[in-house]
Amino acid sequence: MRVDEWRLPMVLLLVMLFTPWVFASHADSLGKKVDPHTKIQLWECSADLSGHTWSMQTGGYPNNRIILQAADPEVCLDIDKWSNSSGATLHAYTLNPAPRAYNQQFKYDPDTYNIVSLMNKFCVTASSSFAGSTVQMYPCTPEKATGALQQWIYNASSGQIYLKNNSQVCLDAGSSGTVANCTTAPFSSYTYCNSSMPIPDRVHDLLPRLSVAEKAQFLVAAPHTNGGVPRLGVPPFLYGECLHGARCDCGEAAPGSTGCPTSFPHALGLSATFNRTLWTLVGETVSTEVRALFNQGQIGLAMWAPDINLFRDPRWGRGQEVPGEDPYLTAEYVAHYSRALQEGDDPRYLKLISSCKHFSAYDMENWGGSSRHNFNAIVSEQDLVEYYWVPFRSCVEQAHAKSIMCSYNAVNGIPSCANSLFQNEIVRNEWGFEGFFVSDCGAIGNFLAHNYSNSSEMASRDGIEGGTDVNCGGNYGGNLANAVNDGLLAEPLLDASVRRVMEAMFRLGYMDPGDQQPYLQLSSKDVDTAHGRQLALEVAHQMIVLLKNEDGILPLSQGTVKTVALIGPQANTTQALLSNYHGTNTLVESHSILTAMTKKFGSTVKIQYVEALSDPASTDTSKFSQAADAAKSSDVAIVCVGLTEHEESEGRDRDHLTLPGAQDELVQNVLKAQPKTVVVLINGGPLAIESIKESVPAIVEAFYPGELGGDAVTDVLFGEVNPSGRLPYTIYPADYIKRSFFDMSLRDNGGCTYQHYTGNALWEFGYGLSYTTFNYTWSAGSIGADGNDGMYRVHSSLAASVSDTPLMYTVSVKNTGTVAGADSVLGFLKSSGQPDAPIRELFDFGRVYLEAGESCVVHLTVGPQVLSLTDSSGIQSVRSGKYVVEVGDLRAAFEVYGPDVELFNLPEVKQRYEAKRNN
Repeated sequence: MRVDEWRLPMVLLLVMLFTPWVFASHADSLGKKVDPHTKIQLWECSADLSGHTWSMQTGGYPNNRIILQAADPEVCLDIDKWSNSSGATLHAYTLNPAPRAYNQQFKYDPDTYNIVSLMNKFCVTASSSFAGSTVQMYPCTPEKATGALQQWIYNASSGQIYLKNNSQVCLDAGSSGTVANCTTAPFSSYTYCNSSMPIPDRVHDLLPRLSVAEKAQFLVAAPHTNGGVPRLGVPPFLYGECLHGARCDCGEAAPGSTGCPTSFPHALGLSATFNRTLWTLVGETVSTEVRALFNQGQIGLAMWAPDINLFRDPRWGRGQEVPGEDPYLTAEYVAHYSRALQEGDDPRYLKLISSCKHFSAYDMENWGGSSRHNFNAIVSEQDLVEYYWVPFRSCVEQAHAKSIMCSYNAVNGIPSCANSLFQNEIVRNEWGFEGFFVSDCGAIGNFLAHNYSNSSEMASRDGIEGGTDVNCGGNYGGNLANAVNDGLLAEPLLDASVRRVMEAMFRLGYMDPGDQQPYLQLSSKDVDTAHGRQLALEVAHQMIVLLKNEDGILPLSQGTVKTVALIGPQANTTQALLSNYHGTNTLVESHSILTAMTKKFGSTVKIQYVEALSDPASTDTSKFSQAADAAKSSDVAIVCVGLTEHEESEGRDRDHLTLPGAQDELVQNVLKAQPKTVVVLINGGPLAIESIKESVPAIVEAFYPGELGGDAVTDVLFGEVNPSGRLPYTIYPADYIKRSFFDMSLRDNGGCTYQHYTGNALWEFGYGLSYTTFNYTWSAGSIGADGNDGMYRVHSSLAASVSDTPLMYTVSVKNTGTVAGADSVLGFLKSSGQPDAPIRELFDFGRVYLEAGESCVVHLTVGPQVLSLTDSSGIQSVRSGKYVVEVGDLRAAFEVYGPDVELFNLPEVKQRYEAKRNN
């Protein structure tokens, strides 16, 4: 998906308050001047409407303006709030004669038909080709993408600017558009406006009223909206992102608030807490803020979140977005986060739509001459069933998510978004998915790059037939309508996709009266709240992983540490703490590590700050001597290093696993000057820091810790908080990159992830230290409490049951140290003598907080999904045999007896699918 920032027009607040809407006749605007700040839209072309007659000034800067001609020559086209963001609103505004009024500077290019902003080089873009559609600014794209909605014809004689692919609609600044709702005729008599009717009946009434062209446009999500169906009062269906907070601009600021969405730590950090309750709380808070910001016109309600691909290869640039490399951990994460996004206090309505992404086997951006847009992932049936599909099955069966996003890549020769076997037969028919599929942005157009479809029209057909209902991008719309009209696609298939999206729209309350929807009452007071800030800080506290603490150098004591040298490019960074896919955030600017440390301890501890490197990739060592001097004159040195989006991001994978630039050299120089050196890592993907591991006494992994990350790191370093995070991935040595990034196999060529890697990891999945110590024992009466004098045996049918829990282990956990702390108790399963079984697998976990000397019990259950094994053909079953449970140093064996119990049979599914195709 695009990583650029975007915003949605404020007029959508009216859409929420008075849906459904439709603009009334412009007749009452005739003869009137255009009101400044009127939003720009598409409307039916008419010579009588002064709101869409324009003149163009040329002659070079600063005279490139598009001015309202008939209405008022002193009012011109304007980009709201000088925004450089994608999705910026266009409106009519009073002409500013100042030469630097870049937001009113446009140039019409008759060769490309683009109207280009001279401020940000973006193109004037319609959300659809229908009357009533919004008009905003987006990056200029080729016609085969969204460019058809960026191409305009200027008729100098009439002053009209109309859409090239629909000469019936013109660029319009009419100020008389009124908003109608379901109490207004004729809508009040329509079944689809009757909120007391069942949703299927409402959809059944609305769907036939749409033309083929309107149905096709309804399945477009670019840019982030389908434009709605204005003539029927159907509002735009709006999409958005909320991986770890709403990705949008700030709304109105309530007292004590910035008005900006809370930016929580990214998913890697969230998963490192191993705290299901925390995932739910974050999801609930994010969904509340999204609703409140939607009510202010800042974001949609169909969220492309969470990202639940697996972090198979440490070089992946988007690994920061996902919960880690383990399928069970990720499955648990989506079950809690996705449900929290969707479910609120009112069972009549979904709070949001959660779209799990990106299905399937997507974990590479751009490497070795291939990109995600044309990469064909060769994946075995075994790996698909037991690894790559596990989180998505949880998304459907546990989270009950209402949407799934398919990925750019192909799997075994078929583009993901065209794979009917995967999407229709497996996800819908086998797993029971009832929502809609949406493509990643531009993925339908990529069918041509995969040499799968011969034209854009055929690509749109292949997308619908492959199960992809909505296209983020410009391929559906006109191409999809043409495919139906040309007989390439059966209209009932188109209707099925529209029906799924309409059902989601109704479940969100789009067409219902506002007074019966509690979520419409959320406002600016529900954004950036004290609760949200405290929760963001708590997540950051719980996720930080202590990798090394030689001789107890941490926590730092204010009694003995009087001077600290704070060094490195990440010591005073702010926006980099937020990771990617975050909304506008101003709070973080005052919460870097340096700022937080100065505020909390600056009165008692002298802090000597040396940036040393301007950014993590810098190789300029000219300030290293200054850093060494500061370290030598201090009681302890803290060196903050890591990565930013310049090294890892969407579209950018890493070529190596080591610290970029001269950061490793910086650490070694500081260490020579000050043996008491602590290294703090700010990063997403794992870093191979062999020399630092060997030489530096203390290492802290902070990931990208969010808006209050600087405070969290400071609290951990000074012992205000006891670190309790666990690694959600393996940290490999630097030579791991010898393994091909294209090798999707889990087992071959030395293996990958902790389940199959046969090399020596720097730190293993699940690793994490504490300032205290914990002791594990089997609780009395638990399986394993007998010291394995007798082998515990369970029948395969019972072990395969999801309703029974025959394999529950009870662990007594005691804090044997001198300070309070939290501990994540992880249970691993090993198979004995089973061919191709993983080395070990996480089967359950529990998190506890204990005061010094306190004890409690944790229950861990071996469920059938983890207990099962998958053969090379994709048959997943609970097998007879011997297994070992590991919890810390504890071991307990059990045996499964009886016939194998199948949980999933991929060959049979394929056979049924082929039989359907041949009938």
